[in-house]
Amino acid sequence: MLPGEYEFTTGEKEIMEILAGELDVLLPGEKAWKTVKGGESFEVPAKAKFKLKVKTLADYVCSFIAS
Repeated sequence: MLPGEYEFTTGEKEIMEILAGELDVLLPGEKAWKTVKGGESFEVPAKAKFKLKVKTLADYVCSFIAS
């Protein structure tokens, strides 16, 4: 993912594993941004929006968890 600001909407629950790089994430219902670096991950509930501020080129794997 290239540096920049993004907003995504989920259909299913997602687990985002950051393999390399660094980004800030604003999860649904949160007011504070959280920094996530290579080797860390975060979860996003189904049917939700979340925002990313990618600071450096980031590699990630997104896993969709069907309910």
